[in-house]
Amino acid sequence: MEAKIFIPSNALALLLAFLLCISLADATTTKNSSETYTNYLKKACNSTLYPQLCFESLSSYTSTIKTNDLKLSTKALTVTLKAASNTSKLVTSLSKGGNLSMTEAGIIKDCTDEMGDSIDMLKQSLKALGSLNGSDHIQFQISNIKTWMSAALTDETTCTDGISERKISDEVMRKIRKTIVHIAMLTSNALALLNKLPY
Repeated sequence: MEAKIFIPSNALALLLAFLLCISLADATTTKNSSETYTNYLKKACNSTLYPQLCFESLSSYTSTIKTNDLKLSTKALTVTLKAASNTSKLVTSLSKGGNLSMTEAGIIKDCTDEMGDSIDMLKQSLKALGSLNGSDHIQFQISNIKTWMSAALTDETTCTDGISERKISDEVMRKIRKTIVHIAMLTSNALALLNKLPY
């Protein structure tokens, strides 16, 4: 014969109320954490030249970044590198589109080379940033990263200047310029966030 367990109805009500309180407390903690992380990102982005772009490009990573300056710099650099790689592919594909004059083809080739150099500098920066914790020479490493990121920004600017100086009105050229300006803005923001690292 099975033994039946009897739970008084008031005990059951108390148990349910207790579980509900725990659930609400967890939801409140999660909401408060989320607000804290978002406010941290907004404040950090306000130190950049393009705060709205900074916030838009990083807001989906707030739960990863939390309130950690190093994680913020790393994620900003990762986002920039990914965008630069996509832009480089776009520029390369546009260069194969045909209907380009020799001058236009030359400009795109120069731009592709500049973007390649920029991507190399960003990769180098990201690798060095990832090894900061174990480094005895953190300030030296940070200085190197800033130099590489500045070089990446110079490469990007050189590309857009090359297009602007020739006053090319072709839609392809405008498209290239727009995407590379976007990368330069992301790079500038990532560099500004790196400058906030407390080392």
